[in-house]
Amino acid sequence: MIFRTASLATLTCLAMTATAYADDSTLQFKFGAFQQNTDVTVASGINDNGEPGTELSLEDLGHDNTDTNPWFSATWQLSENWQLWGNYSSFSSGADTAIDFSFDFGDLDIPQDIDELEGTLMTRSDFDANVYVVNLGYNLYQSPSTEVDLGLGLHVVDMAMTIDARVETEEATREIGTGKSDVSAPLPNVVLFASYDLGSRWTLSSTLGWLSLKYDEYDGSLTAADVEIDYTLTSHIGIGAGYRWVDYSVTQTKPKVTNSFDATFSGPTAYVSVRF
Repeated sequence: MIFRTASLATLTCLAMTATAYADDSTLQFKFGAFQQNTDVTVASGINDNGEPGTELSLEDLGHDNTDTNPWFSATWQLSENWQLWGNYSSFSSGADTAIDFSFDFGDLDIPQDIDELEGTLMTRSDFDANVYVVNLGYNLYQSPSTEVDLGLGLHVVDMAMTIDARVETEEATREIGTGKSDVSAPLPNVVLFASYDLGSRWTLSSTLGWLSLKYDEYDGSLTAADVEIDYTLTSHIGIGAGYRWVDYSVTQTKPKVTNSFDATFSGPTAYVSVRF
């Protein structure tokens, strides 16, 4: 593994831990919704012909830039200084649209003479992204009002795009072909967490981490930041809202094909938290 660049940035975090309610909690679960604004670009090129593939954005293919999807996180307080934290989020989008430009995407080749086709060139594209995060955190500093934790773990980014092309006329529909691209990349991450006690029930929290590396067939970078405000309703239940921004850049070079995904997901979140 060759680390090209590794850096950790900290976002000053204000967070209320609601110590009167949560000090004895060992497990915390959050179930939420993420209204994601997306900026995704994909490319897939066949290595045999030396072509890198056309960079295509979801907007080029007629996708909506915003969608709301569920997310889930869990925190296990292993000891006074150690905690295990995990998170899952996803994004899926599909679209049918007319295309008026040529492009190469994997095995799909839309020719330059697209204007000479008899009929309308249509594409059906489906994009799916699943992100799994696991971090082991260690408490660096703690006072009655402030807590700082350092996390070391892994982001597993699973992204896939499929594009089907066809020509439609009044009489018939002719299939052109299908292009597929998918990347499943494990990206190590280092993150700093911090918290500040604002009162007996409110929690405002934030996290920022950044890492860039190259190893084996992968070349990728990751930047993630979020801020959350949590209100404790009872000793076991809370509600919260926040804002999340995540940026991934992943290229996977296989013997026959090179796939690349550049994706930014950002937007507000809302959740319910349960503590035990």
